[in-house]
Amino acid sequence: MSPEDRAWELLAPALAGRNRVRVSLDRGKNYPARCEQDLRARRPAAPAAVMVYSLAGMASTIFLDLDSSRGGVDAVTKDAEGLRDWLGRNGAQWVEDVSPSGGRHLYLPLAEAIPFTEARNFVEALELRFTTLDPSPHRSVASGCCRVPGSAHRTGGVQKLTQVIGEAILAVSERNAPDVWGTLWRETAELRARINQPATPALGEIDRDQLIGLSSQVLRIAREGTYDHARYRSPSEARMAVIAGSVRQGLTVTDIQQKMLTGAWPALAGLYAKYTPKTRLTVLSREWRKAREYVALSLQKGTSGEAKKNVYKSDTSNNKTQGEHQTTHNEFLKAWSQARSACERRLMGSKDNLGLRMMLRALEEASAKTGTREISFGVRAHALATGAHPSTVAAQLQMLSEMDAPLIKKVSSGRGRDADTYELQLPDLGALSPNQRRKVHAVRPAFRELGLPAAFVYEELENSGDPVQTSDLVQATGLGRSTTHRALETLASWGLARWNKTGWVLGSACLKACAELLGVIEAVIRQQSLYKKQRVRWHAWLESRQHHPGQIAEVDEEYPYWLFEPDDPIRFEMTAESWV
Repeated sequence: MSPEDRAWELLAPALAGRNRVRVSLDRGKNYPARCEQDLRARRPAAPAAVMVYSLAGMASTIFLDLDSSRGGVDAVTKDAEGLRDWLGRNGAQWVEDVSPSGGRHLYLPLAEAIPFTEARNFVEALELRFTTLDPSPHRSVASGCCRVPGSAHRTGGVQKLTQVIGEAILAVSERNAPDVWGTLWRETAELRARINQPATPALGEIDRDQLIGLSSQVLRIAREGTYDHARYRSPSEARMAVIAGSVRQGLTVTDIQQKMLTGAWPALAGLYAKYTPKTRLTVLSREWRKAREYVALSLQKGTSGEAKKNVYKSDTSNNKTQGEHQTTHNEFLKAWSQARSACERRLMGSKDNLGLRMMLRALEEASAKTGTREISFGVRAHALATGAHPSTVAAQLQMLSEMDAPLIKKVSSGRGRDADTYELQLPDLGALSPNQRRKVHAVRPAFRELGLPAAFVYEELENSGDPVQTSDLVQATGLGRSTTHRALETLASWGLARWNKTGWVLGSACLKACAELLGVIEAVIRQQSLYKKQRVRWHAWLESRQHHPGQIAEVDEEYPYWLFEPDDPIRFEMTAESWV
C-alpha cells in the first residue's frame, strides 16, 4: 500500500465530520453535491474532500486551510510556523499536510464535537492573525468540505503528510481534550470580538421579514448556518427566523425535528446544540409555540398577506379548452404518451437531445394536471419545470413544433400578458403499442443537481416492478453505457437506487429528502422569486403603455426582449410537495 493510500485509509474517516466525501469531476475546481458519496477506505483517484460538519451541525475537527493563492508559498510557510508555535504553546495536537501548490492544512481533532457557530467563529477570528487562512470549509454546514492527507491534488500529486504516519495516528486517536479547546477558544476572544459587527435593532425577537415563510434566506440559515448579522443579533434570533418561517408554512414541531434528525437542516440542529439532548425538544416546542402566537397575531393585523398554499392558480389566458371531459382527455393523453415514447426513440443517442426529451415530459405532465391539450405557460413556467434557461426553453419549443411529425403545434403567439399557446397533437406514426401509459415527470428538484441522465434512469426504475439489468437500462433510456453507469452510481450514492444481486431496483431514499440535502429547494425558490420580479416588471412596462385601463395599447416599438420576455402568470405552481 502506498503512503498516500495508507494516509487516506487511516486519517480520512478520523478527520471527517460525517462519513461522506465529495469527489471532483473537474480536476479539483469544484466539489458539487451530486458527486457526494460514502467515505470508503479506498482512496479516490480524483481530488476528494471530506465533509467538515456532521448532519447535526457539529464539528469534530477544525480544518485550518492555508491557501497559497492568498499571498504565495512564503506567506503560507510563515503562517504555518506561527500556527504551529501557537498551538504547541497551548498543548494542542494536530495533523499537517502540504499540497503540491505549496498550500498547507492543519487539522485539530477534538475529543468533544463543538457547534458549527463556535467552529466558524474560531476560524474566522484566526483569519485576522494569519492572512493566508481560508475559513471557507467551515462557513457552510451543509456543503463545507476539505481535502485531507492522501487526497489527489488538481495540479497532480497528493496532499502529503509533513509528519510520520504514527504521529498523525496518535493525534487523531487521542484528540484534543475539552480543556485544550477551551484554552484555544479563550486565546481568540479578542479576535472574535473584532469580527462581531454591531447590529441594527430588530423588531422584537422575531423580524417581520421572517413571516414570508421558508424563503431562500430562511432555508440558508437552516442548511448552511449563514445569516445577516445586521438583522439577527445572535444565533438564537437566526434560529427563531427558521422556526417562524416554518410555522408560516404550516410545519409542526415533529416536522422540524425530523428535518434536523435526517440532516436536511443540519445548521438548525447545530443551533440547538448548546442544549442537552433531553431539553432540545422542550426548547424547540416552546419556541414553536411562541412563533405560532406571533405569526397568528401578525396575520390578524394583516402584516404578512394571505397564505398561498394552493397548488393551482388561475391565469388570464383565454386559451383554455372548456368542457372537455376528463375521460376523453385521459384517452388522448394515453395515445399522445405513446407517440411521445416513439418520438423519443428518434431523439435518443445524443446528449444535446436530453433537454428536448425532458421538455416533452414537462408538456405531458402539464397537460395531465390542467386537463387540456392547449398549454399556455410562459417560458419561465417551463423553465421551472425543466431546470433549463428560459431562452433554451423557447428554442426547444420551436424545435419540437418544427420537427417531422411534430407532437406540438403553435396555435397562437403571445401578446401582452398572454403567452404563446402550444397544442398537443397526434402525428400519424402508424400502429402504436397499446401499452399502459407510463408515469412521467418534469425535472424533479433532486435531479436539477443529480443530472438528467439520473432522472431518466430513476424514471425507468420507477416504472419497472422487477429488477433491471444495466444493459436493459441502456436500451430503455437511450443513454450510453458509461453515462448509465455514472447515473446509477450517483443514484446509489444517495440511496435512490440499489443492486439486489438480480438487478437494479429503487432505493429507499425519498426524492424530497434528497432535494433538501442537496440544497435544491433553495435554488428553486430563488428562481421563482426572480421570475416573479421579472413578470411584475414586464406587466408594469405593459401598463405604462395603456391608453385606457385594462386595454393594452398597440405600439410600434419592439418589445424589450433584451430585458424581459412576454410571459403569462403560471396556471399552476408546482409546490415542493408536488415535485416528489
